[in-house]
This record gives sequence, C-alpha cells and structure tokens, in this order.
Amino acid sequence: MMPMHKQNLGEMLVAANLIDSVQMQIGLAEQRRTGRRFGSTLVDLNFIDENVLAAFLSKQMDVPCISLLHIDVPKKVMRKMNRKLAIDCHAIPVRVDDSDRLEVAMVDPTDVELLDKLEKATAMTVSPLIAPESSIMAMIEKFYPVDEDFEDTISISPRAARNMPNDPVFWDLIAELDSGDLDERLTAIEQRLDRVWVLLERVLRTLELRERV
Repeated sequence: MMPMHKQNLGEMLVAANLIDSVQMQIGLAEQRRTGRRFGSTLVDLNFIDENVLAAFLSKQMDVPCISLLHIDVPKKVMRKMNRKLAIDCHAIPVRVDDSDRLEVAMVDPTDVELLDKLEKATAMTVSPLIAPESSIMAMIEKFYPVDEDFEDTISISPRAARNMPNDPVFWDLIAELDSGDLDERLTAIEQRLDRVWVLLERVLRTLELRERV
C-alpha cells in the first residue's frame, strides 16, 4: 500500500485536475483549523464529490472501493466493533476473509495509527477497503443504534440496573453472555429467540382463527 500524506494527496488531486491549487490551500487551512481529515474537509467544502474521492484513493492506493448500500453484514462480524470505535475511526466491519482477516470499510485507509487502533481493538489483522464517508456513517446508524452501544465487556450502571426487568429468564441470558465464547452465546440466544417468535406467531394466528369462528 502506498503511503499518502495530506500534502501529497492534495498535490495528486491537483495533478489529476480534481481540485485546483487554490482549493488545495483552502482545504489545508480548514483542515488545520478543524482537525478533520483532509479528504473529508474537501468534501465538506464541496470541492470534490466523496464518491470521486473514494474512487481516486482506490486507484492510487490499489485498495478496493466498496459500495455499502446493499451489503448484508453478519451480526458476528458487526460485533467485532462497537459504535464508539466505528465513529472514532469512521470505519465499519464488512466480512472476515478466507485468511481470517477482518475487512473494514474506511474513509481514510492511509491513516496508519487508525489501522493500528482497529487491529488492537478487534484483535485481528485488518484488511482496509475504501467507502464514502456518508455511506459508512449510514451503516453505523443502522447497525449500531445509539441505545445499543455494545462494549467489549458487559457492564451495567446502577441507574440502568434499576430499569432492568426483574425476570430470572432475563438474568439467565445475561449470565450466558458472561460465560464462554461471546459470539457463540449470542448466536445461540438469537436462534432461541427466533424459535420463540415463530411459535408466538403460530399462537396469534390460531387465536385469530378462533375469533373468526
């Protein structure tokens, strides 16, 4: 992968006639003021379309560009990251490849520190993909709702605990999550819940038919 610094990115965009030198200087000044990534700053300033930028970075870095609009990400893969990590890194996990590497769609795969942070947090080797920022943020809101900010370990605050149901079945499920392999436990619980919903739907249909008689 070819390293690319902010100044070099600006110069390459100018050379490709995607922005001009004045826009590059404005973008650099705004980037210094806000601390935003240079590419994202250019998009915010409407100097370049985010899809054009993603395609340009993909070609220059030889990193695949991915469309996230119709991607179905397995829940087991989504659990490799949590909402905070996804937002901080502007990244979303997509799949685990045949070499057991985690493919992650990112806005800026040139950020070595960001890649290192992702690998430490997921305990996996990360294989970066490029995607427009708006699609990544849309995926984060879809798969990591604000009220479901899963952390690496389950911790319940005193305030939250007061609102938890006083139901032994609920706490049995929590105990299952705290023991053994988390992914396997969550998958098993999801399968059990799916069966419960199927049975519930059958009961409701039976009751409806009885009411019609």
